[in-house]
Amino acid sequence: YYYKNIIKYLKNISLLLSAIIVATFIRTFIIQIYFIPSASMEPTLNINDRVLVIKDKFLNLNYKIGDVVVFYNPDYVYQKNTFEEFYDSLQIWNFNNQQLTIDTAFIKRVVGFEGDEIKIKDGDIYNNGTLIKFANIPVNETKVDVTYIVPSNSIFVLGDNRSNSIDSRIYGSVNINQIIGRAEYKIYPINEISNINDWK
Repeated sequence: YYYKNIIKYLKNISLLLSAIIVATFIRTFIIQIYFIPSASMEPTLNINDRVLVIKDKFLNLNYKIGDVVVFYNPDYVYQKNTFEEFYDSLQIWNFNNQQLTIDTAFIKRVVGFEGDEIKIKDGDIYNNGTLIKFANIPVNETKVDVTYIVPSNSIFVLGDNRSNSIDSRIYGSVNINQIIGRAEYKIYPINEISNINDWK
């Protein structure tokens, strides 16, 4: 009887550990919910909203102009390999403040890819001379006209709340290796569940 209980206990522990490993794998490499901490993506996304992000570690997401993407802090070069990412996700506590800063996720909208000329004039955004407009995003008139050329292996991103967003206008283009994935749905608040990229 004693040994049967031991075996049953070990089986339960094994099932629990397996469930944790599978759930961690899915959250780390496939799909994850992210919290919106700032107003930079208003009115599309507001503070405290939650978004469902599909990750591109093993999936070919084929990003397009207008996609809302999540990426690592562009001020740091993200260098973790697959094992390191998975191991870090298994850790409950992380007391390394610098690492937490490096792992901080940003969320913005893609307006340009490698080789594109991005021009901002009177608040309008032009990609290679073509005006880019997104539904329900107000135009922020700016006094300074600027032009950017997106470098290789990079994307150019802007916040929807252009007058209150730190984005590629400040930190430059984002290397594609920094990209975590594409935000597909707003899932919280419940009464605002929607496809983030349904403007297309």
